[in-house]
Amino acid sequence: MRGKYTVGIILAVLFIAIGATFYFIMQFFEDNPTQAKPTGYITGLIVDMDDNGSILVVSDLTVEEAKDLSVQEAIDTGKEATWFSLTMDQRNKLELYDEVKVGYESLAESYPMQGTAKTLEKLNE
Repeated sequence: MRGKYTVGIILAVLFIAIGATFYFIMQFFEDNPTQAKPTGYITGLIVDMDDNGSILVVSDLTVEEAKDLSVQEAIDTGKEATWFSLTMDQRNKLELYDEVKVGYESLAESYPMQGTAKTLEKLNE
């Protein structure tokens, strides 16, 4: 009985150590000052979120306007619209119709534009 208790404690400590290690590694890469800085920023409203971890950000829309428009209508308004790929950590902090400021390095020349978010800041908290 005593051996099972000891093994249980060792396993618990091991799982906690592994979890803490992964957490700190993720935090390091998230906040690492040596990573490339964004070259541009887009501020707008999240109009759509897909299952692949991407968001559609459209500038110069209010929440009421966005709720009244379909995704295609929001894109067709002629305002700046961009699909951004996100990390899972970034994606878990967001909801539909959040106002965000997204930093990026480059965007694909399409409409809507496409890019990868380097930084993400929620503005309407």
